Amino acid sequence: MRLVRLLCTLPLVTAIGCLSTPAPHERALLNNELCAQQLSINDLERAEVYCDLGLEFSPQYADLWVNKGLIKLKYGKMDEAKNLFIKALRYNQEQAQAYQNLGFIYLQEGSYGKAHDNFQRALKVNPDYLEARYNLALTYMKLDKIPEARKEFNTIIAVNPNIADAHHSLGAIAYEQGKYEEAAEHIARAVQLSPDVPTFWHDYGATLMELSRFTEAKDAFGSCVNLDPKNPQCLNNLAIAQRKAALTDSALKELKDTQTAENTAPSLYVLGKQYNGQGLVAEEERTYKKCLRLDGKYAPCHYGLFEIYKEAQKKDAATIACKNFLKYGSAEEFPTETQTCEKFLADDSF
Repeated sequence: MRLVRLLCTLPLVTAIGCLSTPAPHERALLNNELCAQQLSINDLERAEVYCDLGLEFSPQYADLWVNKGLIKLKYGKMDEAKNLFIKALRYNQEQAQAYQNLGFIYLQEGSYGKAHDNFQRALKVNPDYLEARYNLALTYMKLDKIPEARKEFNTIIAVNPNIADAHHSLGAIAYEQGKYEEAAEHIARAVQLSPDVPTFWHDYGATLMELSRFTEAKDAFGSCVNLDPKNPQCLNNLAIAQRKAALTDSALKELKDTQTAENTAPSLYVLGKQYNGQGLVAEEERTYKKCLRLDGKYAPCHYGLFEIYKEAQKKDAATIACKNFLKYGSAEEFPTETQTCEKFLADDSF
């Protein structure tokens, strides 16, 4: 199942505060702010009036030329916008928004080398310019430089962990690499931060399908359909997830009834592993504990608890479970598990 690759750039930024040389007239500053306000509500005609008036007072004020470029960009006049951003940089070579917006145009055109260079220049002026950093990461993805893209997305999250697009993009990278647990973690965070984006819900569902968590996937695709009732991918995948969830629930119920009726340590261990395959961690843990109440020396159930606690980073509980496994299990019967447990106990951190 494929993700919907959401590789759109973050919003362009209007220029309202960078001063050029010579210092702009106070009326130019005022009209620049008024122009930016009109741009924010997409009143392009009035925005242009304010920008042009400001330029009568300060024709070398770079921020006004940036906003003039944004007006042209919103009209779809890419070449004119590009020329205006270049003009802004002639007056102020540290106008970060001009570099960012030029990079945006080059990215749309497929000129990824030029896009990269302009986003880099914007970040040289302002390393905290997250829009430029995000778009630089997208450019790296277009250039198939995945480690570089991942680094930029992680930097964004380090600065601001609440940017949903960065989490989603990291999830998309992990998904393409077959790291479905990592993908699910990032895309779940994106969904949590921006629950009104259908694409996020679709991609969360697609990732959960890879993990065989069909019931959760069904809910994710359902959320996508609620937001976008005619979305063909979500409608199709919702139907698939519903069928698989129904089959899995039926098979798991039958197995649960059989294993519970047998009520032995080995049968409960098998049931716990089935829960593990469905991503039902709480049920898996309860089943292993029930197993050990029947037979406290049954090594596989101790190891099952060790894996759960190790994954949850519950070091003390994992240590106890690991020691119990080594106490009751033999290296001949469980060579790989024994090696893993011994390495865990020998390591101070995990």
